[in-house]
Amino acid sequence: MNFDIAYALNTTIDAVTARFFDVNGRTSRRAFWHYYLVIVLALIALSVLSVIPLLGFVFWLTSLIVSLAVLLPSVGMMVRRMHDVGQPWFMGLIPLYNLYLAAQPGEPGPNTYGPPPEA
Repeated sequence: MNFDIAYALNTTIDAVTARFFDVNGRTSRRAFWHYYLVIVLALIALSVLSVIPLLGFVFWLTSLIVSLAVLLPSVGMMVRRMHDVGQPWFMGLIPLYNLYLAAQPGEPGPNTYGPPPEA
């Protein structure tokens, strides 16, 4: 899987705006990992910038706000990813096993959670 920055940013913006807490349907493995990579890189950058004297508090506060702002979209993305692999939503709550499931390919064709995500 190749990283596509335009796709990653579009997926992240879509998840945070249009599909804010949408837990219906399915999310592809590619969209899931691109979304989480953008979020993690943004939070790491804000955390690194928070050690700057005088401006550190601003970056720390921004990091806190961004973390809270992406909490519900991240839960929605995880639930849709669990649906793509044919699992119920609560499987996303099991540490490490949820990462294993998120890395698995989605079920081909429609499943009980809906049609497969667009490629």
